[in-house]
Amino acid sequence: MTDCSCSHHPSDSSGFVSGLMVGVIVGAAAAHFLNNTERGREILDNIKENAGDALKEVVENPALAEKMKDLEKTVAEARKTINSAAERVAEATEPAEVDTSAAPKKNFFKSLGRSLGK
Repeated sequence: MTDCSCSHHPSDSSGFVSGLMVGVIVGAAAAHFLNNTERGREILDNIKENAGDALKEVVENPALAEKMKDLEKTVAEARKTINSAAERVAEATEPAEVDTSAAPKKNFFKSLGRSLGK
């Protein structure tokens, strides 16, 4: 009943590779255009200028500043909780110190009455 038409065909990975290659080629062409042509440099400068203005507007937004303070408080509380939990886990999983000097030496491998170990 569960007939899947997308099961393990050799062409499945070729779609990914083809898309990857197209992305690399388009990205390289765009980078070449933006960096090596006069019109491309104008567009790039315009994008940088507009991005700077947009960033200033975001930074100066009072509602956003308040949300950032709340986020910083939440992150600090989360760090405290995580550190506390990590300390409890470390304490709970510390190996117990075992006195091995009193334990008898075990010779698991013997051949004709002689120990094969030390």
